[in-house]
Amino acid sequence: MSVPPPPSQPQAQPGPYGPPPGQPDGGFGAPPPPAPKKNKALGLLLKIGVPVLVVLVAGVIGILNFVDSPATSNVGDCLNVTQFNSTTEPTKADCASPEANLRIGAKLDGSSGACPAGGTYDEYTVSGRGSYKLCLVLNVKQGECVANFSAGETGYKRVPCTDPSAEVEFLKVAEGVVDEALCEGTEAEKVLTYPQPATTLCFRQVQA
Repeated sequence: MSVPPPPSQPQAQPGPYGPPPGQPDGGFGAPPPPAPKKNKALGLLLKIGVPVLVVLVAGVIGILNFVDSPATSNVGDCLNVTQFNSTTEPTKADCASPEANLRIGAKLDGSSGACPAGGTYDEYTVSGRGSYKLCLVLNVKQGECVANFSAGETGYKRVPCTDPSAEVEFLKVAEGVVDEALCEGTEAEKVLTYPQPATTLCFRQVQA
């Protein structure tokens, strides 16, 4: 009499974020992390395994654009961030130019470190080989207005305070000090502070 085969073991099914730990995913690495958000993290996903010809061409372009890359930036440099997503890389910009919407307050080796405590930084993080993190401060002057302040992915943009897209007006910009009391006596409704470099920004919502 033949012996029936042992019952097959149920196979773990992959969830929405990839297979369970220890299970193969059918690819060459772990699934990418979710796209980071504004005021939380701005990520750059590095791709591998592209055809050789594309790699060579991309390498030439990369050499030409490297001087404008955030990787070559230092504390105090400014960036033009047009989109807060995983596919648009910021570029270096003159801090006096209208396009320079963020300034580097701190640069960390590695992607897992934390920005200075107590700061309301935006973050740009590069993971993998040569990983680093930039802690970013709003680059604004007193009296300026900004659009896209609450937009999830669109970068901050300086606009005239009479522009219908203006969302907030910065009533006071104090450099070299972190003190919310500096906003007292103004019409400021909220405060942003950064310990490095020490900065206090007092602002209000622009009335439609």
